[in-house]
Amino acid sequence: MSVVRPLTTLDELVTAVGGHPVAVLDVGAGFVAPAYAVDDGHDLTVAFHRRSDHGVPGSAVLGTATGLAMLLDDPTVRAWVTGGGNRHLSVPRGLVGVVEQRLDLGRRGGEWDWLWTRDLPPVVAGEERVVGVDPSHRREAEDFLTRHSPRTHGEPFARPGQLWVGVRDEASGRLVALGGSEPCAAGTPTLAGIAVDIARRGEGWGAAVTAHLTRRAVVGTGACALGMFADNDVARRLYERLGFRTGMQWTSRWFG
Repeated sequence: MSVVRPLTTLDELVTAVGGHPVAVLDVGAGFVAPAYAVDDGHDLTVAFHRRSDHGVPGSAVLGTATGLAMLLDDPTVRAWVTGGGNRHLSVPRGLVGVVEQRLDLGRRGGEWDWLWTRDLPPVVAGEERVVGVDPSHRREAEDFLTRHSPRTHGEPFARPGQLWVGVRDEASGRLVALGGSEPCAAGTPTLAGIAVDIARRGEGWGAAVTAHLTRRAVVGTGACALGMFADNDVARRLYERLGFRTGMQWTSRWFG
């Protein structure tokens, strides 16, 4: 009979998941003990603390449907997943049904992919036009995202450590494109709020902003990451062209 066991250090977590990039680049130095692991007879499944992109505590799981069921059937793990201020759970795409059979999930959440890279992106036309956006332009940045990317999770200057850049129209000075970067729990710069004026799409400004932010992240920390809605195929093609690879396909749900 398989036994659920606690993991108390980042090294134990990284070893348990075989060096998975989520554990290294998304959790990393932000690891909060304990995590929990169980062997379903074929593979190891691990549940661990993970903050949302806005810093809200929750948990995530890497592994199999059988392993996930075994973890959630353990009273200690189930109480850990839903308690301690945790407000959300992310599981591999296709496994949310296992959770719904065992926990009372809310409707809020969805499918999203976590992407990462350690490579410098290719040089993109227009990168030289990318300029910094400082906190004095917070309202302008917020309004731009509301108009041109209403689904975004980007929150300009909402937390310390954010970097925001954009491209401005040479004649009017108005924003044409915008994007931000914020360190995740591991310290990896994580992109958010990449948006382009609806009337200026197709001109390459989204690629210029993304390449600029990615280049700064890789030069500064050795890696860059981002989360994207799973149905955004246009963004996916752009990110893959710039060297990003999919590290995890998640389904997330918020409790209550």
